[in-house]
Amino acid sequence: MYKIEKKPTDGKSYRRPGFAFNRARDGFSAFLKAARLKKDEKILLPGYIGWSSREGSGVFDPVSGLGVPYAFYGLTGRLEIDIEDLRRSFARNNVRAFVIIHYFGYVDRNYVQAVALARKYNALVLEDEAHAMFSDLIGGVAGRLGDAAIYSLHKLLPLSQGGMLVFNHPNHVLIPRIEGGRRVNDLLCMFDLKRIVDVRLRNTAALSRLIAPLRGSVEPLRRGLRPGEVPQTYPVLIRNGLRDRIYFMMNEAGYGVVSLYHTLIGQIEKDAFPAAHACSARILNLPVHQDIEEKTLVRMVDKLRDIILRLERE
Repeated sequence: MYKIEKKPTDGKSYRRPGFAFNRARDGFSAFLKAARLKKDEKILLPGYIGWSSREGSGVFDPVSGLGVPYAFYGLTGRLEIDIEDLRRSFARNNVRAFVIIHYFGYVDRNYVQAVALARKYNALVLEDEAHAMFSDLIGGVAGRLGDAAIYSLHKLLPLSQGGMLVFNHPNHVLIPRIEGGRRVNDLLCMFDLKRIVDVRLRNTAALSRLIAPLRGSVEPLRRGLRPGEVPQTYPVLIRNGLRDRIYFMMNEAGYGVVSLYHTLIGQIEKDAFPAAHACSARILNLPVHQDIEEKTLVRMVDKLRDIILRLERE
């Protein structure tokens, strides 16, 4: 006999078990420990991972620290998966775990195809959503195909720290092995995530309009937002070798731009990954976060234009 209860009673239905950590990299480390890679098994990472003297490398440090064997796969000049190189990487390595990074909140255009390839080789899939938490939780377009995802709360919200490891199945085999994290059920309920997302989308649309006259000197890394994508920053490529000078001058003027990633880890060699290194030398990330009003974006782009014109005249 079929019946309908007055309210939902299935506690495991649509549940995503989450573990809270101080940092996303700690959640990633817990995932790697739980995966228990054998000596002949590797983790497959994208060939665009940054390093800084202050923060180290959020993605690579856990791999290096645990001594996990690794290999890299190639990306295009737009920081999207080179699917043919990914196929070769799976074919020539014994891959136990595969990491896909949704850079700056934009979902990789080869996301579905890449995860299907990983499943063909029976690899675990971890989605690095340090930048893409909103594209997952609000947009629903990332974080749903892998075994688990990691969030970096302090990169998107006014928090000093905070990371999460979230699984997509309540009975995933790795869950009982996770150590060091606190089980959480009250995910981010202190913030109005929908309104935050609305502001970020508004600011992104405004920046797209404002920088359009700068084409030739400034080029958006991605060709617009697709439905559900929520950016962490607005990535652009700076022409004429001016990125470093523009970065320092913009910050001195009070506009908090960043360059993700101005320095790649030494294991990603220039000869092997030329597109990644070319992007690393040119990328600049403009802020779109929820504290910003559109009038401030106007002033920021005016300053960016003035700096570019001054430097190009030199």
